[in-house]
Amino acid sequence: MSLSPKPIDRDNARRWAEHWIATWNALDIETVLALFADDCRFRSPKAATITGRGTVLGKTALRDYWTRAVAGIGSLRFTLESAHWDDAGRTLLVRYIAELGAQRLLAAEVFDFNPEGQVRCGTALYGAPAD
Repeated sequence: MSLSPKPIDRDNARRWAEHWIATWNALDIETVLALFADDCRFRSPKAATITGRGTVLGKTALRDYWTRAVAGIGSLRFTLESAHWDDAGRTLLVRYIAELGAQRLLAAEVFDFNPEGQVRCGTALYGAPAD
């Protein structure tokens, strides 16, 4: 998969979100990880159930968490709904539908970017059923 654009404006942020969705749909964890800084932080309610902690620190721990999470769901399909870029905060909100095994959930993730265009902090928010 090609490198994603750095989310430096609204259009590139949308393309970044499309790349992120496509990469997850391909279950290409290494390419998803390439979007994150080595010292990243990732928060997720699912992380708490898999790792015992709601916050994952660093790319190595994130790889382990995502590998374990994907192994436990069987199938994954994300459908992008929207991407909202905040230039002042260098923050991207991605709204999507997450089909995880038999579940179909509303989901959103918030990504804070460092000056190099890598995710320094990600937060996953999901759980409500998608009708």
